[in-house]
Amino acid sequence: MAEWLTTWTLWHWLVLGFVLLIVEIMVPGVFLLWWGLAALGTALVQFLIPAFSLTELAIFYALLACILSVGWWKYQHGKDHRDQVKTALNQRDHAMLGKRGSVQEIASNGIGRGVFGDTTWRIQGECLRANDLIEVKAVSGITLIVQKVTE
Repeated sequence: MAEWLTTWTLWHWLVLGFVLLIVEIMVPGVFLLWWGLAALGTALVQFLIPAFSLTELAIFYALLACILSVGWWKYQHGKDHRDQVKTALNQRDHAMLGKRGSVQEIASNGIGRGVFGDTTWRIQGECLRANDLIEVKAVSGITLIVQKVTE
C-alpha cells in the first residue's frame, strides 16, 4: 500500500474514533464509545502494521466494534442481574423473607393479616391463630407465606 494512502486512512480512523467519542459525550448511551474505541484500535493496528488493506481494516474494525459492544453488554447485563438479586429495592416483599411478626387475624382457609413492625401484610399459612408468632418463608404475589414459630 502506498505510504500516502496509509497515512490518509490512518488519519481517517483517528478522526472517526474521536468523532464517535465526542458524539458519545454529547449523546450519552455508552454505545458509540465502543465503536469509537474500535476505530482508535484500528488506527493503532494500521500504524503498527501498515501492510493491511482498507478492506482488511474495515473488517477488523467491524469485528472489534462487535466484540467490544457485545462484551460490554454481557458485562453490564451480568452486573445488573447481580445487583437486582442483591438489592431489595422496589421489592419490599422479598426483603420480608425471614422476618418475624404476629398474626393479626386469620380465616379458616389460612389467609389473613400479619403484623410486621409497624405495617400489616396479607399472609397465608397453616394451623395459625391470632397472636401466633410467625416467620416469612416465601412470597407469592402480594401474599407472604408464613410458618408458625415454635420456640
